[in-house]
Amino acid sequence: MCAVRCDTVGVLVRQACRWCNATQLSPTRALHMTQHILTTILDRVRSLPKQRPVVLFDLDGTLYDNRPRTLRILHAFAAQLPREHRKDAEVIRGLAARDLLYRLDETLSPRGVSHTVIEQAQQAWRTRFFTDAACADDVPVAGSVEFVRTCWDEGATVVYLTGRDTPGMLLGTTRTLRDDGFPMAVPRVELVMKPTFEENDTLFKQRLLDLLDALGVMIASFDNEPANCNLFHHRWPESESVFLDTQKAPGAPPLAPAVHSIPTFEIG
Repeated sequence: MCAVRCDTVGVLVRQACRWCNATQLSPTRALHMTQHILTTILDRVRSLPKQRPVVLFDLDGTLYDNRPRTLRILHAFAAQLPREHRKDAEVIRGLAARDLLYRLDETLSPRGVSHTVIEQAQQAWRTRFFTDAACADDVPVAGSVEFVRTCWDEGATVVYLTGRDTPGMLLGTTRTLRDDGFPMAVPRVELVMKPTFEENDTLFKQRLLDLLDALGVMIASFDNEPANCNLFHHRWPESESVFLDTQKAPGAPPLAPAVHSIPTFEIG
């Protein structure tokens, strides 16, 4: 395992601790809530074998922590900066996955990185982040592989509904899902990706709701963006909409009251 991925193991532990602090829950209480939500979903899957239960998962920020992908891009970018930007390069090379916020400028500007270098870093990120090769650095969120596999083993159709685009990221996405142990290339598994990079993620997911209904009974949906969680809850109010409290876009709407929130997929 590469150093970038190893660093993320500790990140996931600290992430869960921060979630407990932010929600003012003890670690024991937070784990109990997560266990209850996830076991309730599994129980519903088991109870509806003839009704074709469906469980839907987003990828980035939900099943996967993609900060290591960003970190590798930034480190490679810093390595090629000219000498006049050596201080900026040192700052960037010193970053760990846990330091990365949603936007690069939010991470780099408070650390004194120059505006010129930030703009160059953003361009390097845009060029490399949405590619097949970059997917290899993503790390499964704690418990995600086991939970998705259990859903599938118990009879659910597993849908990976992602804002990644088919032209740029299909090969890398299928490879990492396979290599990390998620159900892939077997019956009752659907990988649904945007046909073009430019399409808005939420609008893409919204226009697929009717097609998703055709797969069976929606039992639960998981996403790290509140707008998507709310969308799924309003479409399938009898199902469980679950928010992964990892990273979300700035300015995201508040979660609907019925949407659950969990830090990871760890059941215990």
